[in-house]
Amino acid sequence: MAAAVTKEAISRVAKEIFGRVSGLQMFGPENGQRFLKKELTGVYINRYYPESIDSAARKAFPEYTTELYERRQNKLATLRRRGKGPPKKGQGKRAMKKGGKK
Repeated sequence: MAAAVTKEAISRVAKEIFGRVSGLQMFGPENGQRFLKKELTGVYINRYYPESIDSAARKAFPEYTTELYERRQNKLATLRRRGKGPPKKGQGKRAMKKGGKK
């Protein structure tokens, strides 16, 4: 009985100090406490990879384009002129196998 009382007292004091409810095994190897104690890294990742201004610039100025976008559009236009561009919707390889539109 005394052991149960001391365990309850220890878990109550630990909850007051650390602000957590103790698990089944407070210091056991498989209770996940070490992962919960780790500092979250999402804030640092967001700081390291800032958002691109392209999306905001396109909303504010519809005529805004980047060099990469222009290069892609030029390449796509040349491929289409040669007949090597992407097929129209519903006219891909899978539709041709089914006996679709030609």
